[in-house]
Amino acid sequence: LRDGRLDGEHAPALAVEGSLPLAAGAMLHIAAAFASQVAAGKAQARGLVVVAFDRSPQVYLEFMRRNLDANAVRILDCYSDPLGWKQKIRSVKDVTKLMSSTTELGGGFEGEGKTYFSVAVDSISSMLRHASVSSISGLLSNLRSHEQVSSIFWMIHSDLHEPKVPRAFECLSTMVACVEPGNMSILEQNYSKAKFIVRLKRRNGRVKHLYENLYIEGNDIKFVNQSLVPKVQFNLELSEKERSDRANVVLPFEHQGNGQPIHIYDGRRSLPEAKGEIHYFRDSDDEQPDSDEDPDDDLDI
Repeated sequence: LRDGRLDGEHAPALAVEGSLPLAAGAMLHIAAAFASQVAAGKAQARGLVVVAFDRSPQVYLEFMRRNLDANAVRILDCYSDPLGWKQKIRSVKDVTKLMSSTTELGGGFEGEGKTYFSVAVDSISSMLRHASVSSISGLLSNLRSHEQVSSIFWMIHSDLHEPKVPRAFECLSTMVACVEPGNMSILEQNYSKAKFIVRLKRRNGRVKHLYENLYIEGNDIKFVNQSLVPKVQFNLELSEKERSDRANVVLPFEHQGNGQPIHIYDGRRSLPEAKGEIHYFRDSDDEQPDSDEDPDDDLDI
């Protein structure tokens, strides 16, 4: 998301999926982390436009205030008046006006040269209460193809819809992040521990799977494994015992001198007083040393 788009390509897209409390917390964390990178000048985008459906703008501003400049984030408030009773321009039902409102808000960021901005939609599930899957998919596709949009990411509550609905939005994304509860029974789940599973599609077509564990404490999320090491069936590092055993292995080219210093043989060096002989042994006594017979005659070539 930080790298943004390349010329001639659509903007990269991230779809965040999960149950109701887990996905919302992950989406808030991703938006704040990305906005901090934008404010630090480490992203292609010069600003972030948050299309807020599930949370009020004050929640985002208070959560992000400690890490970034407020000028790096602009919020399109669809939470207070989703049906456009007060301002028809922000009606969720009219995706065309929603598209123009988002691009107009993102076009106001300042920067040198061509100015890019990123878009975050905090709840596709709330939009589906008022609009169809096809219309929302068209909105996301138009945002991805917009020349000023650097990247886009959205969140959908997968447990509130049929499986085909999240899959429809996965087709529009280049990355999918699933937030799943830990290995606990339903009675033991307090939605404080989860698994963060990422499927990343590279430009060469290969798909990479990554995962890490996370802990949720209120609006704060702590990742256990920041390295995002892929899940494999073998150990990637040696244990202390394995390191010790490897250090004690006697290599075959080391000449052990029974307590004397170890000398590694180097064939390029030879002592002036050393003498040697080369003995040649034939593999078979039937072989004639000066035979003109072709050894491959029996192959009938």
